[in-house]
Amino acid sequence: MDWATYLEHISADAARVSEIGRMGFDPAVPCCPGWTVRDLVGHVGGVYTQKAAIVDEGWTDGQPDRADAPDDGLVEWFDESAAHLIEVLSSHDPAEPVWTFYPPDQTVGFWYRRLAHESLIHRIDGEQAHGLASGIDQALASDGVDEVLTRIVSGGPPWGTVEFADRVARLEVPGRSWTVKLGLLSGTSPRSGKDYVDMPVLEVVDSGELFRTVVSGSAEAMDCWLWGRTGLGDLTVQGDRSIATAVRAVAKRST
Repeated sequence: MDWATYLEHISADAARVSEIGRMGFDPAVPCCPGWTVRDLVGHVGGVYTQKAAIVDEGWTDGQPDRADAPDDGLVEWFDESAAHLIEVLSSHDPAEPVWTFYPPDQTVGFWYRRLAHESLIHRIDGEQAHGLASGIDQALASDGVDEVLTRIVSGGPPWGTVEFADRVARLEVPGRSWTVKLGLLSGTSPRSGKDYVDMPVLEVVDSGELFRTVVSGSAEAMDCWLWGRTGLGDLTVQGDRSIATAVRAVAKRST
């Protein structure tokens, strides 16, 4: 997807989140236990202000604290945060270096993509809270599957050791596919000192890898499943279903 298209999706989904906020703050968000729509709007607005600061201030090492949402005028504050984010991203070259949580890609472009999917997923959350639904652009959804698999959940940290078994799944949507292998991570985090023993992880691998499970369906259903916004029942599973369940269990830690 091109950069302008990402911005268009951020703008459209932010407008929808704003609209949802105006419908009422009290409904619970089904896929975010403990959240109401008020919490959702505040969270997304805080993410927007934080990421806009990273880009506009040229942070290259870490990130600023997230802004607290106001008690009054929340939707108005959210609208201003979204407009400011779009303005900031539009005025910076996607190739410009800034901090991101994904070491191989330390550029503004990373945030174009990440915030498009952040906006999409939380728009879905807000709609579910109000018992609503609207369509998802299939190209964006397919790109979202790729982002969550390759940028958010694939691989283990460099300080850990991963042992892989033969638990491999192929995920298929129209026009694209990914092969993921499940493994177990062990090691000690140098930052926290926490020991990890046999923590489930996954890695995107070469498509020629022998797989035991195929999960297939629309890009929308696959993206929403990986993010825990719908169930596996919206997809078709062939082979060992427990492998598909394990893929979602790994994704759940980050989504």
